[in-house]
Amino acid sequence: MSIELPPSDVLPSAGPRPGEITALFQSWGILDLLGLTVAELPPAWLEILNIARHLHEGHPLPGIDLPDELMALVAPPKQGFETRTRLERRRRMVFPAADDTCVQPLRNILDFPNVMMPDLLMRSEARSLFNYLLVSGGINGVYPMGCVPASEEYDELIEEQVPVDPPGRKKRQKVYALLDVSNSMRDANKLIFAKALMLAYLITAGEEKSHIYFRTFGNRVHERTDCLTRDAFPELASRILRVTPDGSTDIERALAQAFDDIRTIDNLRTAASLFDAPPTEIMLISDCESYSVPFIPNGIKLHTVHLKSGSMARSYQAGFERIRAASTTFTEVGTAAFSLPETARDRWLLLQDGRSLDPIEAIPGPDGPIDRDIRRQQIAQVYDRLVQPQKGRHKGRPVRTRSTMHIRPRFSFLDILREMLLSPVTLAREAIRLVRPRPAIEHQPPKPGVALGMSIRPRR
Repeated sequence: MSIELPPSDVLPSAGPRPGEITALFQSWGILDLLGLTVAELPPAWLEILNIARHLHEGHPLPGIDLPDELMALVAPPKQGFETRTRLERRRRMVFPAADDTCVQPLRNILDFPNVMMPDLLMRSEARSLFNYLLVSGGINGVYPMGCVPASEEYDELIEEQVPVDPPGRKKRQKVYALLDVSNSMRDANKLIFAKALMLAYLITAGEEKSHIYFRTFGNRVHERTDCLTRDAFPELASRILRVTPDGSTDIERALAQAFDDIRTIDNLRTAASLFDAPPTEIMLISDCESYSVPFIPNGIKLHTVHLKSGSMARSYQAGFERIRAASTTFTEVGTAAFSLPETARDRWLLLQDGRSLDPIEAIPGPDGPIDRDIRRQQIAQVYDRLVQPQKGRHKGRPVRTRSTMHIRPRFSFLDILREMLLSPVTLAREAIRLVRPRPAIEHQPPKPGVALGMSIRPRR
Protein backbone atom coordinates (compact mmCIF):
# COMPACT_ATOMS: atom_id res chain seq x y z
CA MET A 1 0.00 0.00 0.00
CA SER A 2 1.54 3.28 -1.11
CA ILE A 3 1.31 6.31 1.14
CA GLU A 4 1.60 9.69 -0.52
CA LEU A 5 3.50 12.12 1.69
CA PRO A 6 3.65 15.90 1.56
CA PRO A 7 6.92 17.71 0.74
CA SER A 8 9.80 17.16 3.13
CA ASP A 9 9.75 20.75 4.37
CA VAL A 10 6.43 20.16 6.16
CA LEU A 11 7.36 16.83 7.70
CA PRO A 12 8.39 16.80 11.36
CA SER A 13 12.10 16.65 11.99
CA ALA A 14 11.86 14.86 15.34
CA GLY A 15 10.98 11.20 15.64
CA PRO A 16 7.71 9.79 16.92
CA ARG A 17 6.92 10.49 20.54
CA PRO A 18 6.69 7.53 22.93
CA GLY A 19 3.41 5.72 22.44
CA GLU A 20 2.29 8.01 19.57
CA ILE A 21 2.10 5.26 16.94
CA THR A 22 0.25 2.90 19.28
CA ALA A 23 -2.23 5.65 20.12
CA LEU A 24 -2.81 6.24 16.40
CA PHE A 25 -3.56 2.56 15.80
CA GLN A 26 -5.89 2.38 18.79
CA SER A 27 -7.79 5.53 17.77
CA TRP A 28 -8.69 3.98 14.40
CA GLY A 29 -10.48 1.17 16.24
CA ILE A 30 -13.58 3.10 15.17
CA LEU A 31 -13.33 1.15 11.90
CA ASP A 32 -14.19 -2.07 13.76
CA LEU A 33 -17.50 -0.63 14.99
CA LEU A 34 -19.08 -0.52 11.54
CA GLY A 35 -18.50 -4.12 10.50
CA LEU A 36 -17.40 -3.03 6.99
CA THR A 37 -14.09 -3.03 5.19
CA VAL A 38 -12.37 0.23 4.27
CA ALA A 39 -13.09 -0.36 0.57
CA GLU A 40 -16.83 -0.51 1.33
CA LEU A 41 -16.87 2.85 3.14
CA PRO A 42 -17.53 5.96 1.01
CA PRO A 43 -14.94 8.77 1.31
CA ALA A 44 -17.60 11.04 2.88
CA TRP A 45 -18.05 8.47 5.67
CA LEU A 46 -14.29 8.23 6.18
CA GLU A 47 -14.13 12.01 6.66
CA ILE A 48 -16.80 11.83 9.35
CA LEU A 49 -15.07 8.89 11.05
CA ASN A 50 -11.78 10.79 11.05
CA ILE A 51 -13.43 13.79 12.74
CA ALA A 52 -15.20 11.51 15.23
CA ARG A 53 -11.88 9.84 16.02
CA HIS A 54 -10.30 13.20 16.88
CA LEU A 55 -13.27 14.13 19.08
CA HIS A 56 -13.24 10.79 20.88
CA GLU A 57 -9.50 11.08 21.57
CA GLY A 58 -9.85 14.68 22.79
CA HIS A 59 -7.72 16.14 19.98
CA PRO A 60 -8.38 19.71 18.78
CA LEU A 61 -10.08 20.36 15.46
CA PRO A 62 -9.00 23.19 13.13
CA GLY A 63 -11.43 26.09 13.07
CA ILE A 64 -13.54 24.97 16.06
CA ASP A 65 -13.16 25.83 19.73
CA LEU A 66 -14.65 23.04 21.82
CA PRO A 67 -15.24 23.81 25.53
CA ASP A 68 -14.20 21.37 28.23
CA GLU A 69 -17.77 20.55 29.24
CA LEU A 70 -18.52 19.26 25.74
CA MET A 71 -15.27 17.27 25.54
CA ALA A 72 -16.18 15.66 28.86
CA LEU A 73 -19.35 14.30 27.20
CA VAL A 74 -17.86 12.95 23.97
CA ALA A 75 -14.42 11.77 25.15
CA PRO A 76 -13.85 9.13 27.84
CA PRO A 77 -12.01 10.33 30.93
CA LYS A 78 -8.27 9.95 30.61
CA GLN A 79 -6.30 7.91 33.10
CA GLY A 80 -4.77 10.27 35.63
CA PHE A 81 -1.41 9.88 37.37
CA GLU A 82 -0.17 11.34 40.63
CA THR A 83 3.49 11.82 41.56
CA ARG A 84 4.29 10.48 45.01
CA THR A 85 7.65 10.62 46.81
CA ARG A 86 9.05 8.32 49.48
CA LEU A 87 12.37 7.77 51.30
CA GLU A 88 14.01 4.40 51.09
CA ARG A 89 17.01 3.28 53.19
CA ARG A 90 19.69 1.71 50.99
CA ARG A 91 23.22 0.33 51.44
CA ARG A 92 26.08 0.81 49.03
CA MET A 93 29.81 0.00 48.75
CA VAL A 94 32.17 3.00 48.59
CA PHE A 95 35.54 2.68 46.89
CA PRO A 96 38.29 5.21 47.81
CA ALA A 97 39.49 7.50 45.04
CA ALA A 98 43.20 6.69 45.75
CA ASP A 99 45.15 3.89 47.46
CA ASP A 100 45.32 3.99 51.26
CA THR A 101 48.68 4.03 53.15
CA CYS A 102 49.98 2.53 56.39
CA VAL A 103 52.98 3.28 58.67
CA GLN A 104 55.20 0.38 59.74
CA PRO A 105 58.89 -0.30 60.46
CA LEU A 106 61.08 -0.10 57.42
CA ARG A 107 61.12 -3.50 55.79
CA ASN A 108 64.37 -3.24 53.84
CA ILE A 109 67.25 -0.84 53.56
CA LEU A 110 66.26 -0.41 49.93
CA ASP A 111 62.94 1.15 51.07
CA PHE A 112 64.82 4.22 52.25
CA PRO A 113 62.68 6.57 50.04
CA ASN A 114 59.66 5.52 52.13
CA VAL A 115 61.09 6.83 55.40
CA MET A 116 58.77 9.19 57.23
CA MET A 117 59.60 12.88 57.36
CA PRO A 118 60.15 13.08 61.17
CA ASP A 119 62.75 10.32 60.93
CA LEU A 120 64.49 12.12 58.07
CA LEU A 121 64.72 15.25 60.26
CA MET A 122 66.43 13.11 62.94
CA ARG A 123 69.09 12.21 60.38
CA SER A 124 70.09 15.86 59.92
CA GLU A 125 70.21 16.49 63.73
CA ALA A 126 71.65 13.20 65.07
CA ARG A 127 73.15 11.20 62.29
CA SER A 128 74.69 8.50 64.51
CA LEU A 129 71.38 7.93 66.31
CA PHE A 130 69.55 7.72 63.01
CA ASN A 131 71.98 5.12 61.70
CA TYR A 132 71.58 3.05 64.87
CA LEU A 133 67.80 3.09 64.64
CA LEU A 134 67.95 2.28 60.95
CA VAL A 135 70.00 -0.83 61.64
CA SER A 136 67.95 -1.87 64.67
CA GLY A 137 64.57 -1.43 62.92
CA GLY A 138 63.46 1.72 64.73
CA ILE A 139 62.85 3.82 61.60
CA ASN A 140 59.29 3.82 60.23
CA GLY A 141 58.26 3.92 56.59
CA VAL A 142 55.06 4.72 54.68
CA TYR A 143 53.79 1.87 52.53
CA PRO A 144 50.76 1.92 50.13
CA MET A 145 47.81 -0.43 50.67
CA GLY A 146 45.23 -1.79 48.15
CA CYS A 147 41.77 -0.18 47.67
CA VAL A 148 39.49 -1.68 50.26
CA PRO A 149 35.75 -0.90 49.66
CA ALA A 150 33.65 0.23 52.56
CA SER A 151 29.94 -0.29 53.15
CA GLU A 152 27.67 2.65 54.03
CA GLU A 153 23.94 3.39 54.33
CA TYR A 154 22.12 6.32 52.73
CA ASP A 155 18.56 7.64 52.15
CA GLU A 156 17.25 7.80 48.56
CA LEU A 157 14.29 9.97 47.47
CA ILE A 158 12.10 7.99 45.04
CA GLU A 159 9.36 9.52 42.84
CA GLU A 160 6.62 7.26 41.51
CA GLN A 161 3.75 7.84 39.04
CA VAL A 162 0.72 6.26 40.68
CA PRO A 163 -2.50 5.87 38.61
CA VAL A 164 -5.52 7.53 40.17
CA ASP A 165 -9.16 7.50 39.24
CA PRO A 166 -9.94 10.36 36.81
CA PRO A 167 -12.27 13.06 38.12
CA GLY A 168 -14.88 12.02 35.60
CA ARG A 169 -18.61 11.84 35.58
CA LYS A 170 -20.80 9.03 36.74
CA LYS A 171 -21.26 6.39 34.06
CA ARG A 172 -24.44 6.85 32.08
CA GLN A 173 -27.02 4.07 32.12
CA LYS A 174 -29.31 5.30 29.32
CA VAL A 175 -28.91 8.02 26.69
CA TYR A 176 -31.47 9.41 24.27
CA ALA A 177 -29.91 11.15 21.28
CA LEU A 178 -31.68 13.61 18.96
CA LEU A 179 -29.99 14.73 15.74
CA ASP A 180 -31.33 17.61 13.66
CA VAL A 181 -31.28 16.73 9.94
CA SER A 182 -33.27 19.66 8.58
CA ASN A 183 -32.23 21.61 5.48
CA SER A 184 -30.75 24.39 7.62
CA MET A 185 -28.08 21.91 8.75
CA ARG A 186 -26.59 21.91 5.25
CA ASP A 187 -25.00 25.33 5.73
CA ALA A 188 -21.48 25.91 7.09
CA ASN A 189 -20.61 22.19 7.48
CA LYS A 190 -23.09 21.80 10.33
CA LEU A 191 -24.27 18.32 9.45
CA ILE A 192 -20.84 16.77 8.87
CA PHE A 193 -19.70 18.03 12.27
CA ALA A 194 -22.99 17.04 13.93
CA LYS A 195 -22.66 13.46 12.64
CA ALA A 196 -19.08 13.18 13.90
CA LEU A 197 -20.00 14.67 17.28
CA MET A 198 -22.96 12.31 17.66
CA LEU A 199 -20.80 9.30 16.78
CA ALA A 200 -18.13 10.28 19.32
CA TYR A 201 -20.79 10.77 22.00
CA LEU A 202 -22.47 7.43 21.33
CA ILE A 203 -19.14 5.56 21.12
CA THR A 204 -18.26 6.85 24.58
CA ALA A 205 -21.71 5.88 25.85
CA GLY A 206 -21.30 2.43 24.33
CA GLU A 207 -17.96 1.98 26.09
CA GLU A 208 -19.82 2.69 29.34
CA LYS A 209 -22.31 -0.05 28.37
CA SER A 210 -25.19 2.40 28.24
CA HIS A 211 -28.51 1.73 26.54
CA ILE A 212 -28.78 4.04 23.53
CA TYR A 213 -31.98 5.36 21.92
CA PHE A 214 -31.55 7.45 18.77
CA ARG A 215 -33.87 9.54 16.60
CA THR A 216 -33.43 12.05 13.81
CA PHE A 217 -35.89 14.84 13.15
CA GLY A 218 -36.73 17.63 10.75
CA ASN A 219 -40.27 18.88 10.40
CA ARG A 220 -41.31 15.40 11.50
CA VAL A 221 -39.79 12.89 13.91
CA HIS A 222 -38.26 9.82 12.30
CA GLU A 223 -38.28 6.27 13.60
CA ARG A 224 -36.27 5.29 16.65
CA THR A 225 -33.19 3.05 16.64
CA ASP A 226 -32.38 1.20 19.87
CA CYS A 227 -28.88 0.00 20.64
CA LEU A 228 -28.98 -2.09 23.80
CA THR A 229 -25.95 -4.30 23.05
CA ARG A 230 -22.65 -3.74 21.31
CA ASP A 231 -23.68 -5.97 18.40
CA ALA A 232 -26.39 -3.44 17.46
CA PHE A 233 -23.98 -0.49 17.21
CA PRO A 234 -22.98 -1.01 13.52
CA GLU A 235 -26.60 -0.51 12.44
CA LEU A 236 -26.85 2.68 14.53
CA ALA A 237 -23.57 4.09 13.19
CA SER A 238 -24.55 3.31 9.59
CA ARG A 239 -27.84 5.15 10.03
CA ILE A 240 -26.05 8.25 11.34
CA LEU A 241 -23.63 8.21 8.41
CA ARG A 242 -26.36 7.57 5.82
CA VAL A 243 -28.90 10.20 6.84
CA THR A 244 -29.46 13.19 4.52
CA PRO A 245 -31.05 16.55 5.39
CA ASP A 246 -34.66 17.23 4.55
CA GLY A 247 -37.46 19.48 5.76
CA SER A 248 -37.53 22.24 8.35
CA THR A 249 -36.73 22.18 12.08
CA ASP A 250 -39.42 21.26 14.60
CA ILE A 251 -37.79 20.86 18.00
CA GLU A 252 -41.14 20.92 19.77
CA ARG A 253 -42.32 17.70 18.15
CA ALA A 254 -38.92 16.00 18.60
CA LEU A 255 -38.61 16.80 22.32
CA ALA A 256 -42.24 15.91 22.98
CA GLN A 257 -41.66 12.50 21.41
CA ALA A 258 -38.46 12.08 23.42
CA PHE A 259 -40.21 12.90 26.72
CA ASP A 260 -42.96 10.39 25.90
CA ASP A 261 -40.42 7.68 25.06
CA ILE A 262 -38.46 8.31 28.24
CA ARG A 263 -41.58 7.90 30.38
CA THR A 264 -42.02 4.47 28.86
CA ILE A 265 -38.35 3.52 28.99
CA ASP A 266 -37.94 4.53 32.65
CA ASN A 267 -41.42 3.33 33.76
CA LEU A 268 -42.54 6.80 34.87
CA ARG A 269 -46.20 6.58 33.87
CA THR A 270 -47.45 5.74 37.35
CA ALA A 271 -48.71 8.30 39.86
CA ALA A 272 -46.00 7.32 42.34
CA SER A 273 -43.24 8.20 39.89
CA LEU A 274 -44.84 11.38 38.61
CA PHE A 275 -42.20 13.66 40.15
CA ASP A 276 -39.21 11.31 39.88
CA ALA A 277 -36.21 12.40 37.80
CA PRO A 278 -35.62 9.98 34.90
CA PRO A 279 -32.16 8.36 34.73
CA THR A 280 -32.08 8.76 30.94
CA GLU A 281 -30.24 11.84 29.70
CA ILE A 282 -30.93 13.56 26.38
CA MET A 283 -28.34 14.77 23.88
CA LEU A 284 -29.74 17.33 21.41
CA ILE A 285 -27.57 18.48 18.48
CA SER A 286 -29.28 21.14 16.40
CA ASP A 287 -29.01 24.67 15.06
CA CYS A 288 -32.12 25.47 17.20
CA GLU A 289 -33.87 27.29 14.34
CA SER A 290 -37.35 26.31 15.46
CA TYR A 291 -40.38 28.49 16.00
CA SER A 292 -41.71 26.63 19.05
CA VAL A 293 -40.25 24.58 21.88
CA PRO A 294 -42.27 22.45 24.33
CA PHE A 295 -42.29 22.87 28.08
CA ILE A 296 -39.32 20.94 29.48
CA PRO A 297 -40.20 19.15 32.75
CA ASN A 298 -38.03 19.51 35.82
CA GLY A 299 -35.54 16.73 36.38
CA ILE A 300 -34.85 16.15 32.68
CA LYS A 301 -31.11 16.05 32.07
CA LEU A 302 -30.77 17.78 28.71
CA HIS A 303 -27.42 18.39 26.98
CA THR A 304 -27.80 20.80 24.06
CA VAL A 305 -25.20 21.53 21.40
CA HIS A 306 -26.14 24.59 19.35
CA LEU A 307 -24.43 24.69 15.95
CA LYS A 308 -24.32 28.29 14.77
CA SER A 309 -23.10 29.79 11.52
CA GLY A 310 -24.42 33.35 11.72
CA SER A 311 -27.09 35.52 13.26
CA MET A 312 -30.38 33.86 14.25
CA ALA A 313 -33.75 35.12 13.06
CA ARG A 314 -35.76 37.03 15.65
CA SER A 315 -38.66 34.55 15.43
CA TYR A 316 -36.44 31.76 16.80
CA GLN A 317 -35.17 33.68 19.85
CA ALA A 318 -37.97 32.74 22.27
CA GLY A 319 -37.60 28.98 21.78
CA PHE A 320 -33.82 29.28 21.74
CA GLU A 321 -33.75 30.99 25.14
CA ARG A 322 -36.13 28.40 26.61
CA ILE A 323 -33.85 25.56 25.53
CA ARG A 324 -30.82 27.40 26.90
CA ALA A 325 -32.46 27.90 30.30
CA ALA A 326 -33.69 24.30 30.62
CA SER A 327 -30.48 22.58 29.49
CA THR A 328 -28.13 21.03 32.02
CA THR A 329 -25.23 21.88 29.71
CA PHE A 330 -25.61 24.27 26.77
CA THR A 331 -22.75 24.61 24.30
CA GLU A 332 -22.51 26.87 21.27
CA VAL A 333 -20.16 25.71 18.50
CA GLY A 334 -19.43 27.80 15.42
CA THR A 335 -18.80 25.70 12.32
CA ALA A 336 -18.26 28.44 9.72
CA ALA A 337 -14.44 28.19 9.94
CA PHE A 338 -14.32 24.42 10.40
CA SER A 339 -11.86 22.48 8.23
CA LEU A 340 -10.91 18.83 8.03
CA PRO A 341 -8.07 17.57 10.26
CA GLU A 342 -4.64 17.42 8.65
CA THR A 343 -3.37 13.88 7.99
CA ALA A 344 0.31 14.56 7.14
CA ARG A 345 1.57 13.68 10.63
CA ASP A 346 -0.42 10.43 10.78
CA ARG A 347 0.75 9.31 7.34
CA TRP A 348 4.33 10.05 8.33
CA LEU A 349 3.92 7.97 11.50
CA LEU A 350 2.65 5.04 9.42
CA LEU A 351 5.71 5.30 7.19
CA GLN A 352 8.05 5.35 10.20
CA ASP A 353 6.33 2.35 11.74
CA GLY A 354 6.65 0.41 8.47
CA ARG A 355 10.39 1.14 8.31
CA SER A 356 11.02 0.19 11.95
CA LEU A 357 13.18 -2.87 12.61
CA ASP A 358 11.80 -3.39 16.10
CA PRO A 359 9.84 -6.60 16.79
CA ILE A 360 6.20 -6.28 15.74
CA GLU A 361 3.96 -6.27 18.79
CA ALA A 362 0.19 -6.63 18.90
CA ILE A 363 -1.88 -3.58 19.78
CA PRO A 364 -4.19 -3.90 22.80
CA GLY A 365 -7.84 -3.54 21.85
CA PRO A 366 -11.21 -3.81 23.60
CA ASP A 367 -11.81 -7.31 22.20
CA GLY A 368 -8.22 -8.53 22.39
CA PRO A 369 -4.90 -7.84 20.66
CA ILE A 370 -4.98 -6.30 17.17
CA ASP A 371 -2.56 -7.34 14.45
CA ARG A 372 -0.25 -4.40 13.80
CA ASP A 373 0.32 -5.09 10.09
CA ILE A 374 -3.40 -5.43 9.34
CA ARG A 375 -4.24 -2.21 11.17
CA ARG A 376 -1.42 -0.33 9.40
CA GLN A 377 -2.75 -1.42 6.01
CA GLN A 378 -6.28 -0.37 6.95
CA ILE A 379 -5.19 3.11 8.05
CA ALA A 380 -2.99 3.55 4.99
CA GLN A 381 -5.94 2.68 2.76
CA VAL A 382 -8.12 5.20 4.61
CA TYR A 383 -5.62 8.02 4.11
CA ASP A 384 -5.14 7.10 0.46
CA ARG A 385 -8.87 7.46 -0.12
CA LEU A 386 -9.00 10.71 1.85
CA VAL A 387 -6.05 12.32 0.08
CA GLN A 388 -6.80 11.41 -3.54
CA PRO A 389 -9.99 13.51 -3.95
CA GLN A 390 -8.30 16.47 -2.24
CA LYS A 391 -5.70 17.10 -4.99
CA GLY A 392 -5.84 20.54 -6.54
CA ARG A 393 -7.68 22.23 -3.68
CA HIS A 394 -6.77 24.02 -0.52
CA LYS A 395 -5.71 21.48 2.04
CA GLY A 396 -7.94 20.89 5.01
CA ARG A 397 -11.08 22.47 3.52
CA PRO A 398 -14.14 20.22 3.29
CA VAL A 399 -15.00 18.90 -0.13
CA ARG A 400 -18.15 20.51 -1.51
CA THR A 401 -19.07 17.97 -4.16
CA ARG A 402 -18.36 14.60 -2.64
CA SER A 403 -21.47 14.27 -0.52
CA THR A 404 -24.91 15.77 -0.47
CA MET A 405 -24.36 17.24 2.98
CA HIS A 406 -22.21 19.98 1.43
CA ILE A 407 -24.50 20.79 -1.53
CA ARG A 408 -26.43 24.03 -1.33
CA PRO A 409 -30.22 23.43 -1.45
CA ARG A 410 -32.01 24.47 -4.58
CA PHE A 411 -34.86 26.17 -2.74
CA SER A 412 -33.49 27.60 0.45
CA PHE A 413 -35.09 30.36 2.49
CA LEU A 414 -32.89 32.99 0.84
CA ASP A 415 -33.83 31.77 -2.65
CA ILE A 416 -37.54 31.94 -1.86
CA LEU A 417 -37.14 35.41 -0.38
CA ARG A 418 -35.21 36.57 -3.44
CA GLU A 419 -37.95 35.28 -5.76
CA MET A 420 -40.63 37.02 -3.68
CA LEU A 421 -38.78 40.33 -3.88
CA LEU A 422 -37.93 40.10 -7.57
CA SER A 423 -41.36 38.96 -8.81
CA PRO A 424 -43.14 42.33 -8.22
CA VAL A 425 -40.27 44.16 -9.89
CA THR A 426 -40.48 41.91 -12.95
CA LEU A 427 -44.27 42.33 -13.17
CA ALA A 428 -43.97 46.11 -12.92
CA ARG A 429 -41.47 46.20 -15.74
CA GLU A 430 -43.76 44.16 -18.00
CA ALA A 431 -46.76 46.41 -17.21
CA ILE A 432 -44.78 49.56 -17.99
CA ARG A 433 -43.61 48.06 -21.27
CA LEU A 434 -47.16 47.22 -22.30
CA VAL A 435 -48.72 50.52 -21.24
CA ARG A 436 -46.02 52.83 -22.57
CA PRO A 437 -47.15 54.33 -25.98
CA ARG A 438 -45.04 53.38 -28.95
CA PRO A 439 -44.04 55.89 -31.68
CA ALA A 440 -46.29 55.83 -34.82
CA ILE A 441 -44.88 54.19 -37.92
CA GLU A 442 -45.45 56.03 -41.22
CA HIS A 443 -46.66 53.77 -44.05
CA GLN A 444 -45.20 54.74 -47.45
CA PRO A 445 -46.53 53.48 -50.79
CA PRO A 446 -44.52 50.67 -52.29
CA LYS A 447 -42.01 51.59 -54.92
CA PRO A 448 -42.33 50.20 -58.42
CA GLY A 449 -40.58 46.93 -58.80
CA VAL A 450 -40.32 43.82 -60.92
CA ALA A 451 -42.14 40.61 -60.04
CA LEU A 452 -42.30 37.43 -62.14
CA GLY A 453 -40.75 39.21 -65.07
CA MET A 454 -43.54 41.81 -65.20
CA SER A 455 -43.08 45.57 -64.86
CA ILE A 456 -45.62 47.26 -62.56
CA ARG A 457 -46.18 50.96 -62.55
CA PRO A 458 -48.51 53.00 -60.40
CA ARG A 459 -51.93 53.83 -61.81
CA ARG A 460 -52.62 57.47 -62.66
